[in-house]
Amino acid sequence: MKIKIICLFLLLSLNSIAQNTLFQRGDRVAFVGNSITNNGEFHHNIFQYYVTRFPKVPIQFFNCGISGDVTGGILNRMEDDILIHKPTLVVLMIGMNDVKRSLYGALPTNNADTLSQRAKALEVYKTNLDSIIKVFLSKNIKVILQKPTIYDQTAVLKTPNNYGVNDALKQCAEYTEKLGQKYNLPFVDYWNLLNSINTILQVKDSTATIIGNDRVHPGAVGHLIMAYQFLKSTNHPQDVSRIIIDARSKKPSNTGHNCQVENLTKDGNKFIFQVIENALPFPIEDNQQQALDLVPFMQELNVEDLKVSGLKEGNYQLKIDDEVINTFSSQQLKEGINLALYKNTPQYKQSMVVRGILKEMWKNEANLRTIKWVEIGHLKDCKNPEDLQSVEIFLKERFETLYQRLSNGSYYKTQFDKYITLKPNEETIKKNLQELRLKAYQLATPTKHSFTLMRLRNN
Repeated sequence: MKIKIICLFLLLSLNSIAQNTLFQRGDRVAFVGNSITNNGEFHHNIFQYYVTRFPKVPIQFFNCGISGDVTGGILNRMEDDILIHKPTLVVLMIGMNDVKRSLYGALPTNNADTLSQRAKALEVYKTNLDSIIKVFLSKNIKVILQKPTIYDQTAVLKTPNNYGVNDALKQCAEYTEKLGQKYNLPFVDYWNLLNSINTILQVKDSTATIIGNDRVHPGAVGHLIMAYQFLKSTNHPQDVSRIIIDARSKKPSNTGHNCQVENLTKDGNKFIFQVIENALPFPIEDNQQQALDLVPFMQELNVEDLKVSGLKEGNYQLKIDDEVINTFSSQQLKEGINLALYKNTPQYKQSMVVRGILKEMWKNEANLRTIKWVEIGHLKDCKNPEDLQSVEIFLKERFETLYQRLSNGSYYKTQFDKYITLKPNEETIKKNLQELRLKAYQLATPTKHSFTLMRLRNN
């Protein structure tokens, strides 16, 4: 059963960013965090929104997430992994690992030492988070805070449950909000939204989760919901475009928002006009589809509206560039059709081409993050990190000593092996990433399309 959740109550909890603080041309935005940032899907969605919605306003996003990272790790890698990008703005989310999930088990505990360690971990988090913000502000870098995502401690899953972790993350979220107020910084509240959706889902199905089966990492649906929350709480515009046609006069009038309507003519029961939109619809992939049942993404952030009033009653076939899109009643057209819902429009197909380029770009980005993950987390004690042969020997010994017997040991071996392959090509990967970003913007440039509305016979 599809579940429709219109999270209007969340509007009361959001600290919205003013309209004039949207990312501007030339902005360099660093997304800083742990594996949830490193995996990148939520900020990939945000970047895709920007490329398709503002194709003439190029910006750059930098993935500065490191799997397993904590606030102390961010401070340690500040210079060579974050500030090196010369960001104009930082979007920060951290906390999932700071709470030290290993201190929590399947059952509550009254052990004084364990409770003391939990409290100490939260105090370290608070102190370090404040220090991180101060570093950025001291360098005149704008900061957007993000409350951490949830740990799913309520779903019935095979993965062992560290009960209490989500309560600790709630404290992290509350402290993030306090820092936002202290420094007058905008913040985005993921914790409350994801927790609310999870609660509603699990009323009907105790095994349902908006988080992955590991209880930690949101999947494609969760990341699109996060992107929705970011874009809504930062006051991003709803409209791709609004095409408005009045067919009642002898020479039909037209107007629109974020588009130009030209050469509108009426020929019997046929209306023909050309449209140049300033943006493309946001494309949704199959594995993201469930998110549209959980938050009103399409209604609030992806409206490509075609509204035609004054038509004779009946059904009308819509073509765009000779492609039959669908048949609509005159009443539907009067109320407005959201073209972003139709994947067969030339505009939507163009946006999917753009997404294809972005996915190639993100593959290059992931390779760069693998290189950084190994260098930051595993090569500090390597005596000759510039010599790849020495590094290969060092990583082999490190794997056999520390990770080979772990249940997730294969992950470390895979990452170490990838490093040896990727490192010699690091500069080429960086170049490819930049070329693909430029190509995505070029391919996102909207083009003129011809619309035909024809009244069907037997109406």
